[in-house]
Amino acid sequence: MDRRSRNEIPQPPFDRWPRHTFHVEYGFAWYCSAQRALITQTTVNHARREGGLVLCDWIDTALREDGAAIDAAGGLFLLHDFRSLAGYDTETRMVINERIKLRKAGYSRRTIMVVRPTPMWRMAMRVTDLTLAMLGMPPAKLTSDIERAADEVREFVIDHEPPAWLTRT
Repeated sequence: MDRRSRNEIPQPPFDRWPRHTFHVEYGFAWYCSAQRALITQTTVNHARREGGLVLCDWIDTALREDGAAIDAAGGLFLLHDFRSLAGYDTETRMVINERIKLRKAGYSRRTIMVVRPTPMWRMAMRVTDLTLAMLGMPPAKLTSDIERAADEVREFVIDHEPPAWLTRT
């Protein structure tokens, strides 16, 4: 099995979910229509600008294509499993925070990020939390415990088929 095919297999606890979409520069994404939730899992070990754009495109497309239902739910629920990441380019963090600033206030009702608890991630989260606060959203929950994070989505219903807009991005 080559490196790419290993990376195209979701890691637990998402390995039993129906496959929605995969991008080589980022990893996986799933959408739960009933809960208006976007769950992502990186497979790369270093976040580059291209992967950050993939993540932003998934979020922006969800907000555009399912906006009325997301608004009715009080915002998009986001869970990002970043456990594969050992680092990121500064430009990646900047691109993501700039795209967050372009979104409407309150676009997310909850954001959870599963990461290694390093000083680098703490610093990145402080910047992101300031950006989220400017849009009237709660700070992201930062944890290294995937099981605790997964408990928050355990009851979510993962659509058997992904929405068409997710597979186009």
